[in-house]
Amino acid sequence: MLRPEEVVRDLRARGYLWENAPGLTGMRGPLATLYSSVSAAIAEIAAADSVETWRMPQGISFETLERAQYFESFPRWLTAASHLRDDEAVLERVAHATHPGNEAAKSLDVASTALPPAVCYHTYAALANTTIDAPVMMTAEETCWRHEGSRLSALERGWAFSMREIVFLGSVVGAEAFRQKDIEEVRSFAESIGIRASVVLAADPFFAPTSRGKAILQQVKALKHELVVDCPDGCSLAISSFNNHERFFGDAFGIRLNDGQPATTACVAFGIERWMLAILMTHGTDPANWPDLVGVASAARGISI
Repeated sequence: MLRPEEVVRDLRARGYLWENAPGLTGMRGPLATLYSSVSAAIAEIAAADSVETWRMPQGISFETLERAQYFESFPRWLTAASHLRDDEAVLERVAHATHPGNEAAKSLDVASTALPPAVCYHTYAALANTTIDAPVMMTAEETCWRHEGSRLSALERGWAFSMREIVFLGSVVGAEAFRQKDIEEVRSFAESIGIRASVVLAADPFFAPTSRGKAILQQVKALKHELVVDCPDGCSLAISSFNNHERFFGDAFGIRLNDGQPATTACVAFGIERWMLAILMTHGTDPANWPDLVGVASAARGISI
């Protein structure tokens, strides 16, 4: 098995991968084709859950993030979306500056919108203050943004990266049944393409001291698990997560069941680039050795296509 840095170094040497800023990665040739194949295979997994496919907004309001208690939990990852101030003098100054990029950076308006750090927040915002008559299951693959400073690295930890989530909203029993089913099916898919991974108990890296108790509860109540690949350097790579949020988001967004109780939510998340990295660590960077992913996800779940 290759180390992550070996994979990235070889992909750069082959011209398949490049970065125009830390954590902002481009792909071309066979690597771009692999991305499409991995994305399609994971979409098969989502489709087998009989979910509705959504297309999410490209930004998310600070109000939604406040409601989700994002600022108490993960503020260090936030990437805000802004624009030049709508002021003719400002625009003239930028347009005629010797270094317009630097001038533009000083002339941005105050932000009230962020680039999405996760997919599921959009789901809760869309269903806010509603009563659901039956379980809701949706899926979407979107670009997510998390700035992790010096930890940024190509494929493994991007500032911008692709995430597919499958989200369930419904009863307590239904949410956990969904999560447990997908834990087994996603692990089976990983094994079917040669990835040796294990499901481990995990916790989110909450920031504020008042939120760190959530991490303890996650572990005590076994609410978060990750599918993890062990790397040759002793580190580990989490490629999927399986989360039971209990009634937190149902309560925070006013999403209720017919009996008036807040909906229980659960989600399964796939980091597309991390799945690619796991494949490349396992099978190498020569495209001739990469697994054929067409129909593999369905076959691993015993589904005829």
